[in-house]
Amino acid sequence: MSNVLAFRQPDTVRPEATGKGFALMHRQFMDSKLYKDSQAVHLWLHFIMKANYESKQVSTDIGKMVIGRGQFITGRPTLVTETGISDNKVKSLLDTFCRMGMITRESYGRNFTRITLVKYDEFQSIFNPTEVQQKSNAEPQIARLQEPVNPTEIQQKSITKEITNNSITNVIESPSSADKPGKKKPSFSCEDVVNAYHDILPEAKGIRALSDKRRNLIKTFWVKASKITRQLDSQPFTLESWKAYLTYISTNCRWMLENRPDARSGKTWQKKGLEYFLNDETYLLVREGAKDDH
Repeated sequence: MSNVLAFRQPDTVRPEATGKGFALMHRQFMDSKLYKDSQAVHLWLHFIMKANYESKQVSTDIGKMVIGRGQFITGRPTLVTETGISDNKVKSLLDTFCRMGMITRESYGRNFTRITLVKYDEFQSIFNPTEVQQKSNAEPQIARLQEPVNPTEIQQKSITKEITNNSITNVIESPSSADKPGKKKPSFSCEDVVNAYHDILPEAKGIRALSDKRRNLIKTFWVKASKITRQLDSQPFTLESWKAYLTYISTNCRWMLENRPDARSGKTWQKKGLEYFLNDETYLLVREGAKDDH
């Protein structure tokens, strides 16, 4: 009976919850391109679980050190052991997290690395789980059932969400969105890309329809062109970058927009079309001036 009484003691005699056992992951992470990489999700969740909820002093091989809130110390071999992710993948993801502004790293030689989750305070607000539970108990869920439900409105919202969502065939996300979580993703459609093409290069071969193949080509080009643009300009490839690329061609690469006879073969070189410009190698050579008129 004493055991039963001890079990039924009120929560007030239990040790106060400190929040250390809880961690939050914001749904915004689902919008990141990393969300489709299960190992990236695994490692990021691991970081959130490992990060200090409160600042504390720890003993290390190089002496005592203060590890702040949202920080932890580790090493690649340790992360490999703890997560089961390969060393090369861990290294790649660490570089990606840093590049995207999700973490910062401070290396202490071969001893360890201190990792800081950049927006830890923004998403891991200080809270008391006991208070949260008490508040939940004080607000029964039945109250929500009394709210009127309009099936038509729900259906309309569902349809609107489906249309405005970034689908794989219709909308291109700006690569910068993944680098700056918290900001709304600028997006534009494949139709916008084609319209810019027709407006800026009216002499080039026109297209009358957007097939799935062309949509996929646009998306593939966008990813590859972004890698090149980051190297050249330290920024992603955007719709404005596309327009600037085509504008440069209209002025400096006129040969691409003309039918030209080939004296050697007797054939006529046809002017270029959309598929030619949606090529990362063509884009790079144009940026380097290698495709200019001579």
